[in-house]
Amino acid sequence: MAANMRGNSLKDRQAQSAGSDVGTRDQLLIAAGELMTERRSTDVSLSDIAAKSGLNSALVKYYFGNKAGLMVALLRKVMGTGIAQLKSLPDMNIPPEQKLRIHISGMVKSYYQFPYINRLMHQLLAEDSEKYGQLIAEEFSKPVAEAQRRILEQGVEAGVFRPVNPMLFYFQLVGSCDHLFYSKHQLLHVFGVHEITDQLRQRFVEHLYRVITEGLLVRPG
Repeated sequence: MAANMRGNSLKDRQAQSAGSDVGTRDQLLIAAGELMTERRSTDVSLSDIAAKSGLNSALVKYYFGNKAGLMVALLRKVMGTGIAQLKSLPDMNIPPEQKLRIHISGMVKSYYQFPYINRLMHQLLAEDSEKYGQLIAEEFSKPVAEAQRRILEQGVEAGVFRPVNPMLFYFQLVGSCDHLFYSKHQLLHVFGVHEITDQLRQRFVEHLYRVITEGLLVRPG
């Protein structure tokens, strides 16, 4: 559901974008995202971001106004492409079951790449719910919920899904993705999992799709 920021090393990207205004902005976003992923925490300071990017922390204020502005820009960067693709998914000429599988796979991939997504939204809301509440809802949460609602309704109309509450479905899927990919310590100390690999990501996609569709599919008789 989102573009991949895991390309070359930060040092390589800095060399490639030296002297580029857009490149400098992206370096700060990439550094912030990588720190949050490495630490499994959104608690990163401007000095942390500056050290990771090799840039002056004053540039955050220059490009984003403040740390919250950087967080919003980071969410837009990592989620923008995926949100745009998701909006078009319900209109694709494929069965509802296939749309659901594509959506689940995209959601899991987004949280695998960017496990801080939900926590970053919560941090913004904690900082100023009035200022960021509507922005987060309109740009990130509502498009996901609306696409899910349409896919579920299409499945009901096609006679393959039973009716379910779209709100509860939203929290089931988003909560599952957020909890697995943010729960580094539980994975290690409860299940002995040291790293979330791409193989585990794929197994999680299959698990979610199977469990969710078992509850959704209309059974003969």
